Amino acid sequence: MLTGRWWKRYWILTNMNKLKSIVTSILPGIFLIGYNVGTGSVTAMSKAGANFGVDLLWTVLISCVITYYLITLFSRYTMVTGETVIQGIKNHINPHLTILLIVALAVIILTALVGLLGILSEVLEEWSKTALNSGNTRNTWAITVAVLLYALLWIGDYTLFEKVLAILVAIMGIAFLVTMFTNFPPIDLVLSGFVPTIPETAIGSDNNPLVIVTGMVGTTVSVFVFVIRSQIVRETSWKMKDNALQKRDAMVSASLMFILSAAVMITAATTLYVQNIRMNSVVEMIPLLEPIAGKAALTVFVIGIVAAGLSSHLPNLLVIPWLIIDYKEEERRTNTRKYRIILGVLTVLSVVGVTLGFRPVFIMLLSQACIAIVLPVVIASVFYLTSSEVLMGKYRNKQVDTIILSLIMIFAMYMGGLGIKGLITDLIN
Repeated sequence: MLTGRWWKRYWILTNMNKLKSIVTSILPGIFLIGYNVGTGSVTAMSKAGANFGVDLLWTVLISCVITYYLITLFSRYTMVTGETVIQGIKNHINPHLTILLIVALAVIILTALVGLLGILSEVLEEWSKTALNSGNTRNTWAITVAVLLYALLWIGDYTLFEKVLAILVAIMGIAFLVTMFTNFPPIDLVLSGFVPTIPETAIGSDNNPLVIVTGMVGTTVSVFVFVIRSQIVRETSWKMKDNALQKRDAMVSASLMFILSAAVMITAATTLYVQNIRMNSVVEMIPLLEPIAGKAALTVFVIGIVAAGLSSHLPNLLVIPWLIIDYKEEERRTNTRKYRIILGVLTVLSVVGVTLGFRPVFIMLLSQACIAIVLPVVIASVFYLTSSEVLMGKYRNKQVDTIILSLIMIFAMYMGGLGIKGLITDLIN
C-alpha cells in the first residue's frame, strides 16, 4: 500500500515537473503573443471581420506563417553569433543605420503608448457605462492603469514580466475563444476564408480593403516582435543545440497568434458583418455587440480586449529602454535609476496624451511612414547578416532561405507601399 502511494506521488511529481518545464520553455513565445496581439491587432481583425466577414482569414494565416519563419531566422542569428540583431546591424553594417532604426522604432512606440492607453481607458469607460450603468471617466481609468503598470515595472524584472504576460494572454485567449464559440459559423464558411481572394479597391483607408489588409499584416508581422525576440534569445542563452526548443517555442507563439486573431475576426464576422454594421475602432464594437451577443458575451469580450491592451502596453513601455540597453550592449536591467526615470517619463507622456485628448496627427503620419519603411529595412539587414559565411558559418542561409526571404521582402515592400498609398489617398480626400 505504501509502495503504491509512493509510486503515485512519484508519478505526480515527475509529470508536474515535466509540465512546469514545458511551460517555462514556451514563456518567451507567450511573451511575444502578449506583445503582438494587442488592441491594435484586435481593432484590425474586428474591422476586417465587420467589413468582409471571414474572407480575409487567409491573410492572417500567411502573416502568421511569415512571422514563424522570421522568428526562427532572427533567433538563429543570435544563437550562432551571440549578438542581437540590433548589435549585428551596428557592428557589421552601419551604426548610423542602427541609430536611425532605433529613432524610428521609438517614434512608433511613443505613438502606440498614447494610443494603447487611450483605447484601454475608453474601453473601460464604455464598458462600465454599458454593463454597470455607471463608471469612472476615461481620464481616471488612464491614470489607474498607468500607475499600476509603472508599479509593476518598478518592482519587476523580465522573469516577472513573462509570468504576468502569460496570465494576461491566458485570460485574453479564453475570453476571445468563448466569445467566438457563442455564435460559431458553419465550418464550410470558415474554410472558405482560407481561399485567397483579391479585395476590391475603394476610396480612403477607412473603407479600402487593401489598406485594411496592410493593417492586419502590420499588426501580425511586427518588426518589434523580431527585434525583441533576438534580445530574449540572448537573455535565455539559447545556442544552436537549443534550436529544436526554439522552433517549438516559435511555433507555439505563431500558432496562438493565428488562433486569437482568427477568433476576433470570426466574432466580428458572425455578429457585425451579418447585420451589415461597420466599425472604425474597437471601442465602437462594445455597444454594437451587446444587442447581438448579449451582455455576458460582451463582458467576456471586453475582458479579452483589456487583457490584450495590458499585455501590449506593458512590453511597449519596455521597448525604448531595451533598445538603448541593446545598442549599448549593457545588461538588460530596467530597475536602475536611469531606466526607471525613462519609464516614468514614458508613463507620464502616455497619460498626458490621453487626458488632453491629444491626437498627434503629424507623429501619427510619421509613425505610419516609419512602420512601412522599418520592416523592409530590418528584414533586409537580417537577410544580409544571416547570409554571411564569416558570421554564420555552416548555419548561413541556404538557397531555400534566400528564395523565402526574397519573397518576404517583396511582400513587405508591397504592403508598405499600400499603406503609404492609402495614407496619401486619405490626405488628398
